[in-house]
Amino acid sequence: MQRLEREQLRPFQVGLPLDFLETYQRGVLAYTYRGIPCLKSPLDLAIYMRALWDEKPRTIIEIGSKFGGSALLFCDLARTFALGAAVVSIDLRRPSEPPDCEARFLEGDVKNLDPVFAEHDLFSLPRPWFVVEDSAHTYDGCMAALGFFRRYFKPGEMLVIEDGVLSDLGLAREYSGGPNRAIADFFAHDPSAFEVVSDYTDTFGVNATYNPNGYLRRAAG
Repeated sequence: MQRLEREQLRPFQVGLPLDFLETYQRGVLAYTYRGIPCLKSPLDLAIYMRALWDEKPRTIIEIGSKFGGSALLFCDLARTFALGAAVVSIDLRRPSEPPDCEARFLEGDVKNLDPVFAEHDLFSLPRPWFVVEDSAHTYDGCMAALGFFRRYFKPGEMLVIEDGVLSDLGLAREYSGGPNRAIADFFAHDPSAFEVVSDYTDTFGVNATYNPNGYLRRAAG
């Protein structure tokens, strides 16, 4: 793991060639799991499989359900790995639930998660938690997620801030700087809250992931 401090914040550049990324992105946007749009990078699916096995969470929380494909995938992985983990997926609007999916789909806003957590008693979900922030990818949304889970995480729990690759694809301005700006600003003001788990971000090369510097563990400080 690498603790990020302002003076040594490593670059967010994704460790994949841009000409490859542009083609790869088309495949990611078309990717399905069990016939349901999943929209996840296959490289990151491999990282998630390793991380879930290593971390053995009792609860997986996804912020951003979209079509429900990734929640279905997380349910299947939790069952395959015998984690006994509950899967909760939160979005502004509940999707049509995929068949045979054991996830709980709830309505909530990443910028104001306290109400949905309180209403559905999510604070009492079994620990450790593994959280995937994959909602709107906006600066404000990512900052809200970082702040919320900084407050409620226990040391060692994981938060993945997805899709910092938007910067490499030239789209960050549309998201007010998006995930990378949010992570950089959050660490600049609170460098002791999280650590980057470089074992995950660098599995296939330095930041060869859609989530550069985005696999974060709650530190003990």
